[in-house]
Amino acid sequence: MAERSDLVEVLKTPLRLNAKAGDRIYIITDTAMEEPVWRGLHDAALALEMQPTVALMQPRATHSTDPESAVRSGAMDASNDLVVYLTSTAMAHAPITDALLEEGRRFILMEELTARMLDPDGPAGADYFEIDKLGQKLAKIFTEGSEVRVTCPNGTDLLARIDGRPGRSISGIPLVMHESGGGGCAFPDGECHVCPVEGTGQGVIVFDLTAHNVGAIKTPIRVTVENGMATAIEGGEEAEIWRKLLREHGDANSFNCPAEISIGLNPKVTPMGSMRTDKKMYATSHIGLGDTIALGGTCKSKLRIEGVIRQPCISVDGTELTRGGKILIG
Repeated sequence: MAERSDLVEVLKTPLRLNAKAGDRIYIITDTAMEEPVWRGLHDAALALEMQPTVALMQPRATHSTDPESAVRSGAMDASNDLVVYLTSTAMAHAPITDALLEEGRRFILMEELTARMLDPDGPAGADYFEIDKLGQKLAKIFTEGSEVRVTCPNGTDLLARIDGRPGRSISGIPLVMHESGGGGCAFPDGECHVCPVEGTGQGVIVFDLTAHNVGAIKTPIRVTVENGMATAIEGGEEAEIWRKLLREHGDANSFNCPAEISIGLNPKVTPMGSMRTDKKMYATSHIGLGDTIALGGTCKSKLRIEGVIRQPCISVDGTELTRGGKILIG
């Protein structure tokens, strides 16, 4: 685990990449997060001569749930230059993100972050500019492609259309994601993704590394996809967690699949059982169910959940991009 001084130093990285001296930084966090982490981000902002505000709330019930109304109102204040999600649940696909994008605002996704993830020799210490160079090459292939296929010896075989959908390199560097100029990134980061056309997914996905609401996967989660919808979720205890979550908090659109197909780019990630870092692991793939609005899609849903495949083979129009734990595009 990183020491306090290391935490502050490492947490300067996302702020340097996304803000400047004098900027107002609004940090959303909750009581399930480690206090040294949010205090470290606050202190990193002060050290960089920025103006941080920390809004502390109770944890949200599920991923994609908005913050408390008072916290959301504070985040939407036009005087904020940057909003940081430092929460125990992911809010990338919560309504607040759609609102920030529409208003041309900037944000950083740092949900589920722990002090352990911020070791200077870990994913937070990667060369984000080099990661982005690779991500941009892959994004161009996604953008120009028509069909993506994901296979794996674990039983995965998924097809989906990506006509007209942009590939995006998400690498800790600000990315415009809306015509308003709004956008953001994540930290630790490192992925290239595409949002497939809703209704086109066909096949089977077998998640075998990590998943939202589950952590490290012991018994793989097998998702059957028909006409762009998850029609069956099978496996052991992990699959039942997902089925229960969808029964209790989801809606029909929460079964939209694949909501995203992504390639991890960060070579300094080792699996920790957390989606914050594991889905960024080099040559893995995370695939989502549910909401796609923040990615430029058309599906609005109550839930957004993802799982990770350790060693997928991903191809676009027959050209292989990954295989056997390696990215094949140099």
